[in-house]
Amino acid sequence: MQASTAAPTVRYPLTSGQSSYYARVRERPEMSSSISAAYRIEGELDVARFAEAVARTVAQHDALRIGLCDEQADVPSQLVRPQPDNSALLSLQQVRSSSEAQFDRYVRLVHGKDLAEPWDLATEYPFRFRLLRRSPTVHAFLASFSHVAVDGRGMSLVLRDLWQNFEQDTAQPYGPSAPQRESFVSAAEQHAADASAKAAGFWRQRVAENRPSGEPAPARPDTAEQQGVTVRVTLSGAERKLLRERARTFGCTEFQLTMAALAYAVLTETATGDRVHVWLPVDARSPADFDTSGMFTVSLPVALPRTASLTEMTRQVREEVMAVAAYRQVDPATLTELQSSFRESDARRGWSVMATYFNRDQNPGERSARGIVARPGSYPADFQYLSRGVELDVVGGAASLRIALALDPAFSADGTADRLVDAFSAGLGGVHLAG
Repeated sequence: MQASTAAPTVRYPLTSGQSSYYARVRERPEMSSSISAAYRIEGELDVARFAEAVARTVAQHDALRIGLCDEQADVPSQLVRPQPDNSALLSLQQVRSSSEAQFDRYVRLVHGKDLAEPWDLATEYPFRFRLLRRSPTVHAFLASFSHVAVDGRGMSLVLRDLWQNFEQDTAQPYGPSAPQRESFVSAAEQHAADASAKAAGFWRQRVAENRPSGEPAPARPDTAEQQGVTVRVTLSGAERKLLRERARTFGCTEFQLTMAALAYAVLTETATGDRVHVWLPVDARSPADFDTSGMFTVSLPVALPRTASLTEMTRQVREEVMAVAAYRQVDPATLTELQSSFRESDARRGWSVMATYFNRDQNPGERSARGIVARPGSYPADFQYLSRGVELDVVGGAASLRIALALDPAFSADGTADRLVDAFSAGLGGVHLAG
């Protein structure tokens, strides 16, 4: 998707969230830098109306029109591009398939390719919208976004407005009747102006406290012939109830319990030092821009010293997560110093620990509008990301909780992966994790 030839002149710095994620992408170019949603649409879809809804949504959200400048620099600047041509907004494709299963496999393949495809925001807009048609009453809608431009909350806001625009009567797609959503540019500039000296002091103290200890990590084993380990579980019904009761017993949330169980397992089974840093994505939005799409999520370290029990570890996690959230609006200079210090410490161990929590309830669910039903989550991508360390992903919802743990291939060399998974499972109360 090529950018407009019009050349905007206004450039401004990246937000802390964008800087944080951009640095991570440059450090680990093999990682997926996309987030996405996939809908199955059943019913007679008015494709022209849907395309108009896409155009209105892109016009409303300036975060969908950003581009990066000077990408070779350590910290690039960004600009907001004009509305792209309608032909560049939505890719339409008729899929010839002999069965529903064949169509599903093809859509999942396309979804995976979109996730794996790198973004060039110097020339591209930070979104890819695809509508694949099997028949007049069956379509698949794939929406992918660059994670440098849009975070999980931002994606949910974009999708919310897309379906609202599709449902509403809009005679003038670009006229005054189209509500202009909160500006990402304005919010980003306000964040830069409101940088907290108190938050900077908090994180500089954490940098001073971050003194690597223990013996240096042993040489990393040759993992060319090793496979990474990924284990998953979906808890619902009685199993979900038991985990919730266990979390209440420890006085924490389900996600905090999974973090504590992972940190305790890592320190028990793998770590050579006396603390572990769990890198946590934290939404740095203020109340004023809670309804603003864009990339505000900052990757911040939760520092967890070794403890004698899981009970003590859950207490630490609870307190540290609250402290990190309280000082989440960190300025880019302090963030760079923080990440440099902690990443260097993590590099000594040869791996890092990352944890992500995503609440399905925050995002648009099934939508019924104008004779169609759109069901999200229908086409999970055939795409696998292998961690360079320990990666925890938790997806919560009203009915179920999905936990996934990905381990670097280095852990497979001496059986550490099995011990770590067993210890993590025990911390969760004996939950069975399947590979």
